[in-house]
Amino acid sequence: MMIKLYITTLFYFLIIDTIGIQTFVVKIYTKNLPSSLKINFDILSAIIFYLIFVLGLVYFVVAPYKNSPITSVITPAIMYGLATYATYALTVKAVFNVFNWQIVISDVLWGMVLCTLISVLTVYTVSKVSFLN
Repeated sequence: MMIKLYITTLFYFLIIDTIGIQTFVVKIYTKNLPSSLKINFDILSAIIFYLIFVLGLVYFVVAPYKNSPITSVITPAIMYGLATYATYALTVKAVFNVFNWQIVISDVLWGMVLCTLISVLTVYTVSKVSFLN
């Protein structure tokens, strides 16, 4: 069951995060990062991040609420997104001082929305698709 939850969550994460990155994340970063700092995408690091992040989301949020009403997953998902994305954004701001508050706030909000959408969609899908149970 855990593998099915993981694959379903990863599927939604890849779709929704890709859309978000292409729609507004790159634009916010490009607009707010110093011009001397270039966005350089590292695919291996991205893959490792996605695999670990989704594992945490499944373990701490999706799996515990997979058989609960869909609304019960919202608060834990928001909190997971807040904790993980704030850790990243605030650490980059504190250590490298290249993020401004617009990037920090937009990143954290995106993490909260992203985790909530993914978690709700996964729990909903698992409740409606019998082979995922």
